[in-house]
Amino acid sequence: MEVSAHVCAADLRAEQQPARDLELAPLLGVWHATDRRNPGVVRLELGRRGNTLVVRAFGADTPEPIDWGETPAVGYGSSVTASEAMAFTAGYEFGFLKVTLAAYAKQGILVLDTFTVFTDDSGRGDYFTREFFHR
Repeated sequence: MEVSAHVCAADLRAEQQPARDLELAPLLGVWHATDRRNPGVVRLELGRRGNTLVVRAFGADTPEPIDWGETPAVGYGSSVTASEAMAFTAGYEFGFLKVTLAAYAKQGILVLDTFTVFTDDSGRGDYFTREFFHR
């Protein structure tokens, strides 16, 4: 196999190690947006179903946030040898749009990047947001 010049050495050495599930505990819990006027995602509930990380997102609305429902997520460690999850990706499809969530936790803050793509030929522009959450 030819190795790309862009693969890091740790990834090459780690291919000999057995795969293991990441500990999800560092991500689990209820996360609240730090900006109360945030027009996007205002709350995230991160849980576990067996060995699977699940996300329940809530979008801004009044008088109560809109529950987007629960969706499976993929947890990521900080390196190929990490034992704890510190980031995740998850996706939602609402018929007229798709939303991809990508988040990471650092020093007690969860940073959420949201990528919104409209799929209904409405002409609306796809967009990106970044929001910060605390427990």
